[in-house]
Amino acid sequence: MQTNELDKHSKVPLYKQLKLLLMRYIEENLSEGDSLPIETEIEKLYGVSRATVRKTIDELVSDGIVKRIQGKGTFVQSKKIVQTAGTITSWTEEMRLKGKKIHTENTLLVEMEPSRKISEELKLAPNEKVICLKRTRFADGEPIAIMINYLRAKFVPGFIEEGLQKESLYETLEEGYNIRLKKADERIQARSATDLEAIELRIPPQSALLHLTRVSYLTDGTPFELVEMSNRGDRYHYHIELDGRNKLKSF
Repeated sequence: MQTNELDKHSKVPLYKQLKLLLMRYIEENLSEGDSLPIETEIEKLYGVSRATVRKTIDELVSDGIVKRIQGKGTFVQSKKIVQTAGTITSWTEEMRLKGKKIHTENTLLVEMEPSRKISEELKLAPNEKVICLKRTRFADGEPIAIMINYLRAKFVPGFIEEGLQKESLYETLEEGYNIRLKKADERIQARSATDLEAIELRIPPQSALLHLTRVSYLTDGTPFELVEMSNRGDRYHYHIELDGRNKLKSF
């Protein structure tokens, strides 16, 4: 098991850094059912405390990536890509953090009249147009997701002519248009792949998908972007952290 240097001066907690390294190690070296090194070995390899190792393993268990078997050890349960919900991050950023090699195919970029659904989601004015960016996203050579972004055209003049300047749309928006997203509403549902989606994602027809719909807002609260993303159910996993229940007041 090879080790990488942890940055003990980083603002990112050690257990989260260690989690990313272990996820990369699992992806590159282990198969489902293989055992993870024991905690004392991980502790020595990375120079961290036993508490840090245990918190990291706890997170991997919570994400469904590994499972503990009493008296036997910790074993790989799934090699799905984990998407952490709760913050606005680009797909590209998520994959980079996980050490994935990414590329994009089947890119379509057009300006179009919005459908009624798009108009309602983005609260568009009459005759307002949107830019549609459709892509098939690959991680380590494997198609993982079909992503369609609808952007309000009036906020990104020249986008059609300039095209996507970076692999990450959000980096292009931030650097080229000084557009930063303040918040987003996201909905996730399970459904079966259409025949076309199955072909693009190279999966059997009617395979399970995790379909995400997101509306992103500018810093002043204006709805700016609608995202429709279809993720392979066999390769994608969402992780959501929830706070404790609020205590109800008695009257």
